[in-house]
Amino acid sequence: MARAFAPGKTDNLAELENLNEATLLQELKIRFQRKEIYTYVGEILVTVNPFEWIPGIYTAEKMSEYRSIGNKNALSPHVFATADIAFTTMVSSGQNQVCVISGESGAGKTEAAKLFVKQLVNVSQGAEFEGLENKLIEVNPVLEAFGNAKTLFNNNSSRFGKYTSVKFNSKGQVKGAEMTEYLLEKSRVVSQADGEQNFHVFYLFFQGMGKNPTYALNAIEEHRYCCGNDEAIKYVNKGPSGKGFAVEYDELMACFTTVGFSEDQIKDLFQTLSGIIHLGDVEFEGDDEARVVSDAAVMSTLCDQLGIDEYTVELAMTRQVNVIRGEEVERKLKLEQAEDVRDATAKAIYTRAFSWIVKECNQQLMRKEISSLPDDTSMGILDIFGFENFDHNSLEQLCINLTNEQLQWYFNEFIFAMELKEYEAEGINGKNITYEKNEPLLELLLHAKPLGLLGILDEESNFPKATDSTMITKFHNAFKGHKDYTAPRGNDDIFSLHHYAGVVQYEGYGFLEKNRDTLAVDVVGALRISENSLVKVLFGGEESKKGAKGKRGKIDRAGAQGKMRQSIRHARNSLAKKPTRTVAANFKSSLLNLKEQLLASAPHFIRCVKPNHQKVAQVFDDDLVTKQLRYTGMLETTRIRREGYSSRPLFGDFVHRYKVLGFPCRQDVPATAASCRQILNKAGISGFEVGKTKVFMRYFHADELNGKLEPFTAAATVLSKYCRGFTGRARYTHLVKAKREQDKQVNQFITHIERGGQGMRDVIISLCEEDDKRPASGPGSLLEQAPAKPAARPSKKKGMARAASVKWFREVEANKGSGKTDDGGFADWFHGIITRAESEELLRGQTSGTFLIRVAESRFGYSLSLMFQGRCKHFMIDQNDEDRYLVVGNDRTFPSLNEVVAFHMKHPVTDDGDTLIRACPTSGPRDDLAELE
Repeated sequence: MARAFAPGKTDNLAELENLNEATLLQELKIRFQRKEIYTYVGEILVTVNPFEWIPGIYTAEKMSEYRSIGNKNALSPHVFATADIAFTTMVSSGQNQVCVISGESGAGKTEAAKLFVKQLVNVSQGAEFEGLENKLIEVNPVLEAFGNAKTLFNNNSSRFGKYTSVKFNSKGQVKGAEMTEYLLEKSRVVSQADGEQNFHVFYLFFQGMGKNPTYALNAIEEHRYCCGNDEAIKYVNKGPSGKGFAVEYDELMACFTTVGFSEDQIKDLFQTLSGIIHLGDVEFEGDDEARVVSDAAVMSTLCDQLGIDEYTVELAMTRQVNVIRGEEVERKLKLEQAEDVRDATAKAIYTRAFSWIVKECNQQLMRKEISSLPDDTSMGILDIFGFENFDHNSLEQLCINLTNEQLQWYFNEFIFAMELKEYEAEGINGKNITYEKNEPLLELLLHAKPLGLLGILDEESNFPKATDSTMITKFHNAFKGHKDYTAPRGNDDIFSLHHYAGVVQYEGYGFLEKNRDTLAVDVVGALRISENSLVKVLFGGEESKKGAKGKRGKIDRAGAQGKMRQSIRHARNSLAKKPTRTVAANFKSSLLNLKEQLLASAPHFIRCVKPNHQKVAQVFDDDLVTKQLRYTGMLETTRIRREGYSSRPLFGDFVHRYKVLGFPCRQDVPATAASCRQILNKAGISGFEVGKTKVFMRYFHADELNGKLEPFTAAATVLSKYCRGFTGRARYTHLVKAKREQDKQVNQFITHIERGGQGMRDVIISLCEEDDKRPASGPGSLLEQAPAKPAARPSKKKGMARAASVKWFREVEANKGSGKTDDGGFADWFHGIITRAESEELLRGQTSGTFLIRVAESRFGYSLSLMFQGRCKHFMIDQNDEDRYLVVGNDRTFPSLNEVVAFHMKHPVTDDGDTLIRACPTSGPRDDLAELE
């Protein structure tokens, strides 16, 4: 229901009474200035990039706060809430979900996607195999290092698209994940625009490995592909701790290990990266007949890294072997052609290496032995490049903008058109709501008859004599008069498309060459015989035999040429067997597959907004934000959500959930339209519609119904409390009776002992009296000394128990790394043998979630002490027969003490929500730890 709010006081803008473009902008601006970056628009989350770190909004406590929230309006808007709602919906409905994260470059899509996945892992019910949850999170820095770069608009811009599908079983446990990558911007490897940088990994490589003789790197300023950005060079020269990039070197190496890359794989990858860097330093001269003129050291280092022979490299870069009438003819390349081959080779190696990284990550995130089941579900997360409109736009921008155009269609289809279709199918009046459609432009690009724009591009790419100019002419002839296509007034090789986000002018120069994306078969032939295992695999060579890896062998020019010719023939035959696929054809196929996945899932939308181009905090550019709101359709969204029915439960689900509002609890209520109407009417709900199979409710109706259910929920809680009390008292009565019977038996036993003792006393007194009557000496006297009284058995001292515990920790637990950090020291949360009272004294006055773990004195184990909601809780940590650790009372076991702590820093110890948050602070000398060392 629309209500009047003070400016900036509503979390959901669909509730605004006077909703228009101006008020929408004002609300976002006010919230942004208060550092409230998240806002709902109906069911859509809008996030404005703050360009600063806001303390407290992404902590472990905040993640726990947004776990199982039920009603999203109960808490402030947050990406954690969207993740929790998506997960809950997936588990309860059994339907696949997808979260589409969109926005301009620099709007914060990458961060939103990472936070979404992090919370998704947090709210899940664990994973089917150990370590999966960490791998799912730690895979992001690896892909960011190789796929992200600093641009003019974004310090950590994704230069590729990524669709992540996280698989779940019916219990809500993570089974695995699979990633698909789209359109890596490979041209960035060899050249970057002014003020921009190469991919992060090049600079991280120099920071961490620059002085490693294995890679023979010079100063970064001396390498062509990496020397174009002074700011990056400054941070590189500071070494591994220099930071300066979105991913740090140490972080990347740790993530490699966590995800599961082997040392050999990492070494091969970095050698390949080194080879790309050295490849950029190869120089040529000779206009009509190019020849390599680089120093011998450059060529030698390049060949060592890529595992190929120097003669082979020179042949591949300066010669081209063609087959004419069955005969092989060698053609010498010109200077410009040789430079193009060099750069194309570098781009091809990097692109294939990136795809290999994604493939390896997928293998680590999915176990082959875990089979797919019919009731499995998936959560898709689409983090795709934003709409682009530069001074010079080419084929890359066309593909990127086509993707965004398809996503806008998906947004329209689900938010607008699909609602109206369902209204009609259910016999509900959906009113005459209109929206801006972009199907004509999609038809022009993909499906126009006889050929769409991409079809004409492919057709021209297959004609050897076709040029960019002939392609543009065919575009003009095919689409003249189309409302979304504009030809230039002159003869320039350009054309303009009217996208949903605005008009973009594309330059035809280079379209055909980029679309063909062919790497000279000579280069493929050279690389497929590489002795670098990774390079060989990337280019279709046979895998090296085990133990055959080593330095490249030396062969003469004739031998190199013969081996090269043989490899070229093999590469040419392999290529001939495969259908030629252009960039446009591959992209179109990927886009259609993505569309099918999206249509098969229930959507959740996160719209990211960039407040300014300067990437500075607390600056809100009204014109820039207004443009983004307009072309993302946000205003249309608010209107349809206010006027439409966003909640549509089936009769059965509705009756099951809200039956008590209209019928007695014990009554068997049929799932019919009449039953639903009775429930809604008795609950006092108005403005709803009842269709043929579903109840159609406004977005605020669910909250009203849940409010009506609160008394029943409270009553159920009270009833449950009394039932537990009754059960407890009954059990207590039984225990008291049993104890009294036991006391009776004990008393009887003690009485029997006392009686027996009294009888024995009488016997002893009688014997003593007889002894007194005996003579002092002579016969019958007691001349023998009484045997010495045996020494009393020493009692076990308290110190012996402590010493045993110390010895147990030193000889057993210390070797397992219990309580230890990676550098060998003790963790902040670990304590030696201290008493329960001492632990409570340390925790007194600390915040909820503060904890410590101490070595038990009286047993071989540990004790967990946790401050929670003002009181100190204690738990025993023991080991089962398989030497796995567990918190006594819980079923879950862990291979180490440290993993017990890591797990419960994400998941509560009990159902009370008591998560471990921070280690208990200490001061002064730690004698308790000294005796354990």
